[in-house]
Amino acid sequence: MNELRYSILMPDRSAASNRRSRATSVIASVVEEIEGNIGSGAWPPGFRLPTERELEERFGIARNTFRKALKQLEDSGKIVRQVGRGSFVADQPAPANEARSLVEQVMGSSPAEIMEVRLMLEPHAAQLAAHRASAADLRHMEHCLERALAAPDVHTFEQWDGALHQAIVESVRNDLLLAIYRVINDVRQQPEWIRLKERTVTPERQTRYQAEHTALVNALKERDAETARRLMQEHLLVVRQNLLGS
Repeated sequence: MNELRYSILMPDRSAASNRRSRATSVIASVVEEIEGNIGSGAWPPGFRLPTERELEERFGIARNTFRKALKQLEDSGKIVRQVGRGSFVADQPAPANEARSLVEQVMGSSPAEIMEVRLMLEPHAAQLAAHRASAADLRHMEHCLERALAAPDVHTFEQWDGALHQAIVESVRNDLLLAIYRVINDVRQQPEWIRLKERTVTPERQTRYQAEHTALVNALKERDAETARRLMQEHLLVVRQNLLGS
């Protein structure tokens, strides 16, 4: 009787361990199959992976478990995940240690340095995007605008702000520029950046940023490269002033 009471009161640690082991095995199987599709060329660079729902049904696993597998693939540089668009096979998967090295360098940069680099890169990227952006690229930019307009808070607005700027850079079709910009955009989503934005992005400024973004996307749709370059530069100067002061 005492043994029975003890077994009821004590957690079954072996069962919990077995569940963790099964979950780890399932994640490894998902990662292996997706890596196999990528390695064989069945899923070439730029290929958009099926939706999470489709892949969950295919593998028969819980969403949380599946997302852990995607996170492993993203960390290893095999796929890239884009807000509002889905997951894509990376153009040139980078060794993880190299990716971390770049992140570490950018993470150590000040907001002033980040804004200085953005002013060097993004106006020219906007100029090129006016010539190179596809109809699908422009639709995605409009989607980012819509989601930013509906954002309930600064953090959500900033996520879609970043997604819009990244979409413009992506439309240039320059892998090196995109790799650099993705790291910069990741830094802008760090807690210290969010706190800085929350202190400086007032409702009035948010409305102004949205208007500037809309004018910029309209210039891209009209294929007006010089106006797009100018509007991007003016927008970033306003952002820098609001973030850092004179």
